[in-house]
Amino acid sequence: MGAYESIQNGRNGPALRVALVYMYTGFILFLLMGLLGLLMRMLHAELLRLPPQWYYRLMTLHGAGMVAAALLAAMGGGIAATSNRLTHDLRWLWTAYILYFVGVGLVPLAVLFGGFAAGWTIIYPLGVAYASGWTAWSTFAFLLGYLLVALGFAAYCIAMLQAVLRRYGSLSRALGWPVISGRAQPGEDVPYLQEVVATVVGICGLIAVLAGAAALVPYFAHNLNLTGLVDPLFVKEMIFLFGHTAVNLNIYLAAGLAYASLPAYTGRPWKTTPLSALGVNLVMIFVFLPYFHHLYQDFAQPVFLSAIGQFGSYGVGVPALLITVFGGLTLAYRSGMRWAVPTILTFVGFWGWVFGGIGAVVDSTIAVNQVFHNTLWVPAHFHTYYLLGAVALTWAYLYHLATELSGRHESRTSRLAAWLYGIGGAGFVMMFFTAGAAGQPRRFAVSIPSTGEQTWAFLATLFVLVLALGLLWLTYDLVTRLGPAWARARGRA
Repeated sequence: MGAYESIQNGRNGPALRVALVYMYTGFILFLLMGLLGLLMRMLHAELLRLPPQWYYRLMTLHGAGMVAAALLAAMGGGIAATSNRLTHDLRWLWTAYILYFVGVGLVPLAVLFGGFAAGWTIIYPLGVAYASGWTAWSTFAFLLGYLLVALGFAAYCIAMLQAVLRRYGSLSRALGWPVISGRAQPGEDVPYLQEVVATVVGICGLIAVLAGAAALVPYFAHNLNLTGLVDPLFVKEMIFLFGHTAVNLNIYLAAGLAYASLPAYTGRPWKTTPLSALGVNLVMIFVFLPYFHHLYQDFAQPVFLSAIGQFGSYGVGVPALLITVFGGLTLAYRSGMRWAVPTILTFVGFWGWVFGGIGAVVDSTIAVNQVFHNTLWVPAHFHTYYLLGAVALTWAYLYHLATELSGRHESRTSRLAAWLYGIGGAGFVMMFFTAGAAGQPRRFAVSIPSTGEQTWAFLATLFVLVLALGLLWLTYDLVTRLGPAWARARGRA
């Protein structure tokens, strides 16, 4: 159950080529969006000067683009990690990619040329507040970009559900319910843990996309003058139900990549056990609950929903901690694990997920949230579990995939580069936490002198440069591996 199999086994060449396109496209977008993040830190450090409206444009594009980049790369990893045992419908996967790519392209068009600067959350009615400096067409382009990205993700979810149903015949078997109940017979074909993750993401992803559509429809209607004002709390609910859920599903997709690759370095299988399958299944409940902690300040919200947000935020970390982090540590313990770029980045990912999760739990506590909600503590926790959690796990798998397909060995310099990514990233997010605890507001174009933000932003900039140094070397490795990896994948068709 869940033993590691080389990604070169089986006739999986076409799916691997699609996976490489997804992952490398996501990686390139990540680099571009990272540059925007560096510019924002330099603006707060007053190393650069730009008009405030450009800061908000950068913030909008960076927030939307970075999430889209990381999710796309993780989606590609999910294809590769399941390609040995599942038969993927390439038409659905390419349709998903095209929709997603066109949608991602519309976002910078709206921001850079149309001046759209409402932030990735597009809180109503800010998104249609044209007096703020953008026009109706830029709002329409941004919303259309979001819609196409959501439809692309939905097509991907459909493709993954089709693939698991084709092999296992039912969602219950694909979710590992016979394993959880103890009814699985010896020798029965049970899903690998990364396949259970793919099934969970497919189901939850479609629900999240429906929520996103429910938010975008009134936005489009308002933008086209088909309706008057809409309920802003309803739009905010649906935006966060979609956005927060998609970000969390990205993390679980990345965890599935660790389930697929870490056994190659420990020599031990990551088994689908009743506990591990149950933990992944619980995601279908917990992933929809924490977003309420972003609405504590909306006092029209019923109190019981705020309580759900607090306790849901506490509970969502339990499966992650027990199944992924403890499971990975147990897998590595006394295994003689070979330290390589993928294992270094994987354990950086575990650290980032835990540390960022702690920051999220602190902020999701209602009494604390009243103080921290609109400070840099919020971007601190999500940068930690994203940059040093989901993204680190995704790049670990990408490096593993490209290295195994290309047959090229890594160098000591590459391993050093992976450590630089972790060290630079940790220092970068700690400056966010420090500034947030000092009271620096988030989404401000200027730093507040009393919080010391200028100093924290300057130090953050230095740490970003450390991260960038490591990332540049890893980028070189990935670029030089792409050609041989593509050729090997082509040869497996």
